[in-house]
Amino acid sequence: MENVQRYSWLQFDKDVTEMVRRLRKTRKRFDGVWGPPRGGLPLAVMLSHALEIPFLLKSQSRRTLIVDDIADTGKSLRPFFGKNFIVTVFYHHQSLTVPDIWMREKRKKWIIFPWEKTRT
Repeated sequence: MENVQRYSWLQFDKDVTEMVRRLRKTRKRFDGVWGPPRGGLPLAVMLSHALEIPFLLKSQSRRTLIVDDIADTGKSLRPFFGKNFIVTVFYHHQSLTVPDIWMREKRKKWIIFPWEKTRT
């Protein structure tokens, strides 16, 4: 499985710590955090705890922090672009949506996140 990149819980934890640092540096005040089901949920929960803001079941306002594991095509994040502050773990240059903060650049390899079942 050469075309696969495994992303670990340890890497995720370190990236969330850095995200929190960067988010605090912006001095933005968020009314909560929301992430799309599946990939966005682990990040939304982690940031909710770290930033001590509510985890929201749906995007509430322009002050809602929008998060996802990856901006690959950017389609799922597109409705929030220009309206909300967007944070992702990975960003791919082909994405229609460029997050305000992203931690890693996606290259050609398929990324397997720790909360996903390993592809066989």
